[in-house]
Amino acid sequence: MRRLFPIIVCVVFGCQVDPVQQNPYLNNLPPFEFELNLDLPLYDNLRFPGGSITVDQLGLKGVHLYNLNGSQILAWEASCPNQRPSDCSDTIANGTEAVCNCDDSIYSLVTGQPLSEGVEYGLVNYGIRRTGNLVLVYN
Repeated sequence: MRRLFPIIVCVVFGCQVDPVQQNPYLNNLPPFEFELNLDLPLYDNLRFPGGSITVDQLGLKGVHLYNLNGSQILAWEASCPNQRPSDCSDTIANGTEAVCNCDDSIYSLVTGQPLSEGVEYGLVNYGIRRTGNLVLVYN
């Protein structure tokens, strides 16, 4: 029994999983579903790899949509992920990046990860379901 005790302790206490760290600044995002048709001229920039648009009426401060490779579209909350919501806490999409108005932090529209040092949280990702040229954005 003495030999088993250290093994049991290691198994019980060594197998705890760290919980996913929730972004404290953006934890109450309003639910939404929004369908857009890529055949409409308003969304023409999203039809091509590297194209992006921002839909202001979605999410907290809008949603950046980015065409990754011609078929996969990514959706990111336009709020600065490392700022409490305020007048300047939105990001502006610029090519493959989003820049925070408050502190000029830069985030990748490809991965959502911060590209600036000293920031903790990346962009919040939203769901996408694509059927042909119809794209459903949701959270």
